[in-house]
Amino acid sequence: MADNVTNIINEIKDIASGILEKDISTVRGFSERQVEAIAKQTVIIQKGVASGDIDEDLREFFLDGLEAMALNFVNTLKGILMVTLEKLWNALVNFLYKAVGVVV
Repeated sequence: MADNVTNIINEIKDIASGILEKDISTVRGFSERQVEAIAKQTVIIQKGVASGDIDEDLREFFLDGLEAMALNFVNTLKGILMVTLEKLWNALVNFLYKAVGVVV
């Protein structure tokens, strides 16, 4: 168990890095797929408007859908971030309690 300030600092950094690196890779994969989907939908709308296949009323419908996609993307990222921070907090508190000698 960590018994000095330097060891405790290093352990906290290791705990944080382990959780964040794992979760960030999950977020990165999710976000890349979602951003690609949003970009493809945007291009489809652009082409439809440019060709005249999508009129103004239909364009508004598609823009509302695009806005919903962006909102869902951001809300999902917020949720993932909240879970990641909760995991990090729990891991750090458990470590600190153990360092003090409290059985968790």
